[in-house]
Amino acid sequence: MDFEINTKGKGLFLTLSSITLIVLMAITTLLWYFISPRLHEVSSYLAGLILYALRIFYFIIISGIAFLYITCFFEKVFKLALYPIRISITFLFPYTIFVGKLMGISKDKIRESFVNVNNAFIKANKSLYYPEQILVLLPHCMQNSNCTFRITNDISNCRECGKCVIMNMKKIKEKYKVNVAIATGGTLARRIIVNVKPKFIIAIACQRDLVDGLLEVFPIPVYGLLNDRPEGPCINTTVDFLKIKDILDKILVKQ
Repeated sequence: MDFEINTKGKGLFLTLSSITLIVLMAITTLLWYFISPRLHEVSSYLAGLILYALRIFYFIIISGIAFLYITCFFEKVFKLALYPIRISITFLFPYTIFVGKLMGISKDKIRESFVNVNNAFIKANKSLYYPEQILVLLPHCMQNSNCTFRITNDISNCRECGKCVIMNMKKIKEKYKVNVAIATGGTLARRIIVNVKPKFIIAIACQRDLVDGLLEVFPIPVYGLLNDRPEGPCINTTVDFLKIKDILDKILVKQ
């Protein structure tokens, strides 16, 4: 899958997550240095068990980060590495945000970098899908705020006035025969995913919602696109629909 990936954007999250991992390991080692003697006084068996568990845990985290680097820069996906990567990201992400804040880096920049890392991971996946297995998930704020037609339940209700990008998404649905849905929030998005049962998702959202969704729907592969917000967040947002067409051209089974 030859997707367009922001190569420079991947480095921020990978670097910060690596720094975060080193810091956490240093803190854990320091705490162990002070706690270990007391644990040995209570039970040497318990102390050994805790140390063994810590070693296994950090081995998984380090392995996940290593596999993430391999996937991002060499476009190699190892199925056995999916869960170590998942565990590593889930564990490190909130700490990475905190470390980034200490360094003066905004949450949105880190989230955007994480989306690029995720998309590089999806790019390395060479699987193809049938139209009915694909879901394009849109935020409701892409509909023109003055529009009176309800399209949340059915995008076919769009009258194609051209005032927002929904018209283009309706045409994509008709051309490629994929599932296209609009969600008003995380609860509805989860319900849509449960009902459609997609094998591949193209999700468009802001940084926060997109990252939350990427972490939540694992192991379903999700290609994330950040929406453009010319009028600010949550109103009349848009996206380059040509990117969606390009992705569909790459992942659809040729029939």
